[in-house]
Amino acid sequence: TSFFIDVLETPVVEDETVYICSGESVTLFTETSHDAYLWSTGQVMPQITVHEPGTYSVTVTNYHTVTPFTSCDATKTFTVIASATAQNITIETSDWTENNNTILVTVSGIGDYEYSLDNINFQDSALFESLTSGDYTVYVRDKNGCGIVDKQVFLLHYPKYFTPNGDGYHDYWQVNGANSEPNMMISIFDRYGKLMTVFSALSQGWDGTYNGNDMPASDYWFIVKRPNTNSVYRGHFTLKR
Repeated sequence: TSFFIDVLETPVVEDETVYICSGESVTLFTETSHDAYLWSTGQVMPQITVHEPGTYSVTVTNYHTVTPFTSCDATKTFTVIASATAQNITIETSDWTENNNTILVTVSGIGDYEYSLDNINFQDSALFESLTSGDYTVYVRDKNGCGIVDKQVFLLHYPKYFTPNGDGYHDYWQVNGANSEPNMMISIFDRYGKLMTVFSALSQGWDGTYNGNDMPASDYWFIVKRPNTNSVYRGHFTLKR
């Protein structure tokens, strides 16, 4: 005797990992070219919408018009993983230099995060190095598409000298970018520790006088109190005449 053996096509499926953002839903779907669908949730359409992370599966079936009637099926598994935007962003800075400042970002959350200072170029590391002083915006983006958050950062610097001679250039000494922290206070002392003046971040700065008298050219010391970061910084600069 003789007989034929027909090899019938089994559906081709691949398991998939999908991310669901906190408080949102995600649609799971497979190809619409199959004849029947049966999800682990009991639904029987090509796609379903889920609101919780977990493992979901769908069995797809193709019918073949042969005798006897035959069907072939395959099962696809979806692993749905929760993700979310970053929470509790904390910025730690190391500044007061011209071009060797750093920004370190710490966040919490269930997402997978990357970091940027321009919202274009992102990196996996939360540390930014070799930065000049100035204003920055730190962007933290969830790699799984659950959003981006940002926070402004100020890297301070101070002039190494000033020349209060009334020519309109460098006539006042003030911390560069001080107005970014309005509650910051600056105290100036002479080389013997005598207090010359105290002024705020919103002030024009020190004009090189004490009780209306011009102070001599020399080095002067300062103390900066930064309530925003609960820190104190000390340094010195030169008054030139």
